[in-house]
Amino acid sequence: MSALSRPARRIAAAALGGLALVLVACTPEVNVAAPGPAEASGIAVSGTGTASVKPDIALVNLGIEVTSPTVAEARSKAATTMDALTKAVKGKGVSDADIQTQFFNIYPQYGPPTPTTKAGTPEIVGYTVNNQVQMKIRNLDSVSDVLDTAIAAGGNSIRVNGLQFTVEKPDQYLAKAREEAVQNAKARADVLAKAAGVKVGAPRSISESSGGFPVFDKLQAAPSVPGGRGGGPTPVSPGEEQLSVSVFVVFEIER
Repeated sequence: MSALSRPARRIAAAALGGLALVLVACTPEVNVAAPGPAEASGIAVSGTGTASVKPDIALVNLGIEVTSPTVAEARSKAATTMDALTKAVKGKGVSDADIQTQFFNIYPQYGPPTPTTKAGTPEIVGYTVNNQVQMKIRNLDSVSDVLDTAIAAGGNSIRVNGLQFTVEKPDQYLAKAREEAVQNAKARADVLAKAAGVKVGAPRSISESSGGFPVFDKLQAAPSVPGGRGGGPTPVSPGEEQLSVSVFVVFEIER
């Protein structure tokens, strides 16, 4: 086969180029793009509900702390005193099931440095036993009497670490607060919808946030005299608090 002449090759190249342009022009254009986010719609509001709460139990945290030259002596004295304390409060109506050990610890006591003390090795001069319990008092009218009885039984070894009032079963109060919170959110949505010229539809989503059930610290220590229960009973007051629940609701829009 004879080679094409130079003019013939030029004509063939031009023809092929034109064919390529025709093919490209006839190919349909394809664009690949991620779909945009759906347009959000709805009325988003928050609501708050509250419920008045009267505590029905008291939680008393008491401890016995004894320091003696030996571990055995400190433990024995602490055990004897704690036994006397628990027997005394049981006599005031506190049941075994409502007394729970919270903490027990034994640690050494170190004396000040002396000329005979080696550097870095302080001398142990005694041991301290700390035994703490929590008592649940169900009769709130007896809280003051139970507390004073425990203090008298513990003597100088007693440590009162706190008195708290709370509700043992808060579900009924939480339910009331939740209902009020949703109603409050609906009322806010109605105001916004009226201003915008639309109507409030069904709730699309509801979420709740709350700060937990409150615990009320109400202890006031009354003056006392050594070895007795002088100065009158320790005044305590359960009081009343507000339980709060917040909700966030998104309502549909009806036009």
